[in-house]
Amino acid sequence: MNEQVLFYLQVAFWVLLFLLVHCYGLFPVTLPFVSELFKRRHRDEDKNFSLPRVSLLISAYNEEAVIERKIQNILEIDYPKEKLEVLIGDDGSADRTAEIIARYADRGITLVKAPKNAGKASMLNRLQKAASGEILVFCDANTMFFPNVVRKLVAPFKDKKIGCTCGHLILSDKSGSVLGRGESSYWDLESEIKKFEGILDRLMGGNGALYAIRRELYTELPVKKSVMDDFFITTKILQKGYFCTFIASAIGTEQTSKEGEGEYRRKVRIGRANFNYLLSYLPLLNPFRPLLAYLFLSHKILRWFSPHILILLFVINALLLTSGRVYQVSFAVMVLTLLVCVTKIVPSAYYFMSMNIAMLKGFVLAFRKEKSGGWAREARSDEDVPTSSGAGVAKLLPFVVAGALSMSAAPANAFTMDVQGGVVNHVSDITEFNLNIFGHFWYPIDQMLFVGLGSGYQEIDNVSLVPVTASAWVRLPIGGQTLPVATGDWGYLIGDDHQMFWRVGGGFDIKNGDYSSILLMGGYEFLDHDGKGYIYIQAGILLEI
Repeated sequence: MNEQVLFYLQVAFWVLLFLLVHCYGLFPVTLPFVSELFKRRHRDEDKNFSLPRVSLLISAYNEEAVIERKIQNILEIDYPKEKLEVLIGDDGSADRTAEIIARYADRGITLVKAPKNAGKASMLNRLQKAASGEILVFCDANTMFFPNVVRKLVAPFKDKKIGCTCGHLILSDKSGSVLGRGESSYWDLESEIKKFEGILDRLMGGNGALYAIRRELYTELPVKKSVMDDFFITTKILQKGYFCTFIASAIGTEQTSKEGEGEYRRKVRIGRANFNYLLSYLPLLNPFRPLLAYLFLSHKILRWFSPHILILLFVINALLLTSGRVYQVSFAVMVLTLLVCVTKIVPSAYYFMSMNIAMLKGFVLAFRKEKSGGWAREARSDEDVPTSSGAGVAKLLPFVVAGALSMSAAPANAFTMDVQGGVVNHVSDITEFNLNIFGHFWYPIDQMLFVGLGSGYQEIDNVSLVPVTASAWVRLPIGGQTLPVATGDWGYLIGDDHQMFWRVGGGFDIKNGDYSSILLMGGYEFLDHDGKGYIYIQAGILLEI
């Protein structure tokens, strides 16, 4: 590898490393100082401000387990009843959600019923059109308010430039899962970041469970693809030149998903929705509004692209293993960190890895065609499945059976291994046909990503070598029976000639039933000592038992 290429790789390595450290270290640590230096000093307050008429909007789908408790919670809100309008939208629920809401018509609760399930964005558009309040307060059916929440949320609107206020959601976990605990801890940190962004009045996205906006600033939500309604609405307010702030004393409580896999699926949906409308958010990077651009880049863009940065950093580090001790140490640290994440020795590390995998999966899915509308509701850790009647159980039975079948067809934590055989040849001479046998034991993060350990046997120029590698396997969700895959191995060759090596490749995973696949693979291999490149071609079988 020539000196110029090495130089560019080294520059890329340190830039990527800085971006990662900035996103998760420098940005949150320095944000309190930034907020103190650049907070708004002057406010345009309305001297004649009085309590405005408020419309509380809730979009609900199959919320039978919590909706009555939510309505009772709303009835306890400390706000003048004549100035509080409550609209609850039932988006074609298959359970008793609409029936329960309708019981409270004489208590000031208005049911807005959609003819069919069209999705949360569509229902929020419908609710906004039906609302009459000057201020719209959005919340989720499972978010429980403190009685003074509405008063706290509307108070900052006496400043004419405030377009959005966001409350403080306290997320707790009763599931006991690693991802559930990780989400609760993550949300504590996220709330601290929101607090300091609120001091700057430049909050990077509200929280759909608890936020309020001026009615005239509502931007109709797109419904053709999934969208994060809270982030979309608040960023459009920022783009219009208004401010968004955080109210720490406006408190709501919520539970994490009932199962850890639920949190993972929710993060995949969030990632997909963010990337669906990434181009519409890019005006926030306007250099003529530097503080807003800095917050959006540091808090959102770098976090969304963290998995891409991590993968590039790993690959570039592997290419630089021969360039100095610092790169060998950093590579060893990355491999060790990956093992710590996979084995769940440190729960927060496993959570970090899982959420970045979810974000990457969401990125890939954003390029696929998506059905508009519909919900993908996750059960929460504080609710039980209703069993009050035989009819209720009958309604749930098809979903239980479907879930069981899908799990049996694609076990999430299957014992997974592959064995492949083929040839490896010099790039300059592809006629030698050196023997190449390779196999892996895989740990499936999900059906898309596997990490594991590899070994095998190679003969190159009559030299016998045994590779020992840390490996990664990505199965792209594109296609049906035949899926494209990418793979990478980094490690050491033991035998007649000890040396570091790496190889990257791709190919096809051809499903051969529920538990096995035929593999057709090829790629590039690089040996450290002789500095030569090789091409390998191999075929084999993957087992998921």
